[in-house]
Amino acid sequence: MVTSAGPLPVTVIGGFLGAGKTTLVNHILGGDHGLKIAVLVNDFGAINIDTALITSMEGGLYNLSNGCVCCGLNQGLVEQLEALLTERPDVDHILIEASGVADPGRIMDTVLYARFSGRLRGDAVLVLADAAGFDDAIAIAPGLAEAQVGSADLLILNKTDLATRDALDAWRKRWSFADSRIVETENARVPFSILFAGETLARDPASAFAATSVHEQAESVTWRHHEPIDAKRLHAVLATLPTGIYRAKGFVTASDGRCFTVHVVGTRVTFQPLARLPEGLGVENLLVLIGFGQGLEFERILAQLDGCAGRPRSIENGEA
Repeated sequence: MVTSAGPLPVTVIGGFLGAGKTTLVNHILGGDHGLKIAVLVNDFGAINIDTALITSMEGGLYNLSNGCVCCGLNQGLVEQLEALLTERPDVDHILIEASGVADPGRIMDTVLYARFSGRLRGDAVLVLADAAGFDDAIAIAPGLAEAQVGSADLLILNKTDLATRDALDAWRKRWSFADSRIVETENARVPFSILFAGETLARDPASAFAATSVHEQAESVTWRHHEPIDAKRLHAVLATLPTGIYRAKGFVTASDGRCFTVHVVGTRVTFQPLARLPEGLGVENLLVLIGFGQGLEFERILAQLDGCAGRPRSIENGEA
């Protein structure tokens, strides 16, 4: 199996009690994405119930028992990540399922700890919200529930089959911010094109998102450019993508000759240095963007990307 170049990506899955976090983990583990995934599970209590609920595991399962991994730097989490990196060099991606009473943003702070620089990469904070029960969560623990939502790179509004359209729209109006990315789901079935688009592209740049056809409503566009880009300008463009764009991944060459892997998940934009571009890429720059819904403004985005480089691009539009 060809693994993605560079540091190992880490996704933190958070959300209040009962939002569907373990269901999402099981959805991922049972998916046809070809990735070896290690899972760190943290449940609140003396017995880690969430571990028992996980139905299949190929990459490895690590328990963070009896605790809330919510502090800025949790030594137990640091030790588990170190053990995983040592014992499972074959893993492609790490999932950390946070306790329902944890702040997932603070967990990601530990992943980004300087100790793991060059070895781990914070891919995304995914936060689930129960469409029918979020008001109850706010009533029980308002500060915590709000902190969880506020830490999300991508919000997953789950159990939408249990709420009316009016209720869903009201939730969006109250809890979405100007740059929020929200995916509505039943049974936490988030498209893998959002969850693991980066690893798909790293495996086979030529095919881009060919393996992400599990969700018919997803649309993608591929931007190719043969001239080096202005990295700061590109970062600014990617940081202001329309809210319907959930994922972007690619490889770019800056005007000073440096190469980067580019990751965008929701509101998180990361440039990871590369020694060189992957073989067979065929261009200096390749970015694939994926989104849902109307008004994705791909042509406007492509024009902005062109403005980061010299000559006209070549593009490929399609459905993911």
